[in-house]
Amino acid sequence: PSRARHKIYIIDEVHMLTREAFNALLKTLEEPPEHVKFIFCTTEPTKIPITILSRCQRFDFAGILPTSIAERLQQIVAAEGVKADTEALELLARRANGSMRDSQSLLDQLLALGGGALSIDDVHRILGTAGDERIIELAAAVFAGDAAGCLAAVDSAVAAGVHLGD
Repeated sequence: PSRARHKIYIIDEVHMLTREAFNALLKTLEEPPEHVKFIFCTTEPTKIPITILSRCQRFDFAGILPTSIAERLQQIVAAEGVKADTEALELLARRANGSMRDSQSLLDQLLALGGGALSIDDVHRILGTAGDERIIELAAAVFAGDAAGCLAAVDSAVAAGVHLGD
């Protein structure tokens, strides 16, 4: 490096490298120059060869807590002048699986639909998910051993355009 003590190379989505690229990288990692540091980023560490992983320090980052995501979404809707049910924002936060970016993308989709208020029904409609009452209905039929009731609950959910997830 011309000014700093180290030259840093960041390889994003490192799991996408070919076998040949990993082999070439391995040669460098076996005897790295003192002034070079590598940072490998990936969402799929299982796709990285063990020969590479064994020569690295690994840091796994956790996702953002749903409560923190919901708080941020509340700030966004307040800044936009939109009213939103707390339950709706909490569902968006859970659905984002720890990703603030994904939660904000989902919120953008909902806000693009217009309207001055965001309800839990709006969120279910855009996500294609079932409300608690549908899940409870299905669970009750399962626990009761009522096969016909299970099928009826699934049929009504499918007819409404939802899946029984989340």
